[in-house]
Amino acid sequence: MPQEYSFFATCPKNLEGLLEEEIKNFGAITKQTVAGVKFKGTLATAYRACLWSRLANRILLPIAEFPVQNTDDLYYGVKRIPWLTHFDSHATFKVTFNGESDFIRNTHFGALKVKDAIVDAMRAQNGKRPNVAKIKPDLWINVYLRNNLVTVYLDLSGESLHRRNYRSIAGIAPVKENLASAVLYRAGITKENLAILLDPMCGAGTLVIEAALILKNIAPQLLRKTFGFTKWLQHDAALWEKLVTEAKRQKKAKATTKIFAYDSNANIIAIAKHNAELAGVADAIEFAVKKINDCTAPANATSGLIVTNPPYGERLGNKEELKFLYRDFGNILKQHFPHWTAAILAGTPELCKEMHLRSHKEYQFFNGALPCKLLLFKINAKTN
Repeated sequence: MPQEYSFFATCPKNLEGLLEEEIKNFGAITKQTVAGVKFKGTLATAYRACLWSRLANRILLPIAEFPVQNTDDLYYGVKRIPWLTHFDSHATFKVTFNGESDFIRNTHFGALKVKDAIVDAMRAQNGKRPNVAKIKPDLWINVYLRNNLVTVYLDLSGESLHRRNYRSIAGIAPVKENLASAVLYRAGITKENLAILLDPMCGAGTLVIEAALILKNIAPQLLRKTFGFTKWLQHDAALWEKLVTEAKRQKKAKATTKIFAYDSNANIIAIAKHNAELAGVADAIEFAVKKINDCTAPANATSGLIVTNPPYGERLGNKEELKFLYRDFGNILKQHFPHWTAAILAGTPELCKEMHLRSHKEYQFFNGALPCKLLLFKINAKTN
């Protein structure tokens, strides 16, 4: 029987429920917690999460947990970990430290103590020391301090999983990829009868690209070359290659849902097209330069899903000027998209009041550190 491990998948706040559903689909036993999901499974389960999760930031493997009352407890607790079973002295590593206490006032000091303990432990065992690498380390080590209890994790994902490696140029105020997937799930992208999806203010194309990846059943991390487990000494390379091969075979040639992406800026549309090409889904998306006032439903379309992240006033301009954009958008929806559903990711929810539409569902999200709200509307031409 394959060995079973405990893991922790991190995610942005308020995505925990969706992430738990996703992790269960990888065959794991799960428990939802704050900003993540604890789960149990085999190494294959964790590899699937690294390859297939559209919602997680990181997949962490706990390797030690111990109480601490002072900095010596932290140092010697880390030093007792059998590090040579995880990586050798030729590999580089990076430490991320989270949490504070009476004796650790800042995360930089905590990370430094952990680094010293690892280096000293390996030098005592084989006379050699590994090097720290701030950029592209071979091994990522995450340490959490809560209530005088330290948990040490190996980060199996490495760089955050929200990065899919298809955004050569991000554009202005982009929505993070895993938040885009969460928006699409809440909006109902997986419904079998969804014929059309349209983003009238697509920006760099993140929402439509993530939609295409979902609809074509493409694993979101197929473009990534390295993970946090790549240089881990317990990494099963044959198992990983098997899962990658399976993922490539599961890709659908075509998406049954037609996807349209519009933006008023031709340069932005060029960026979105390029990103879609890098993601391997350019064939699934029809891009066009269109202003909001020129948006109409595709020919013969009586219903569909509009998903968009419109500009908002924090970084993209004056809120008073944006009121006109939202008013126009609301009028266009009522005139040209009756019987459609709209999902609006609003960084400034009060601007959505200018649309004169009443949402039937709302979800609180975070785009990085910025709070935002997802508003779902059932569009009715008589609404005012």
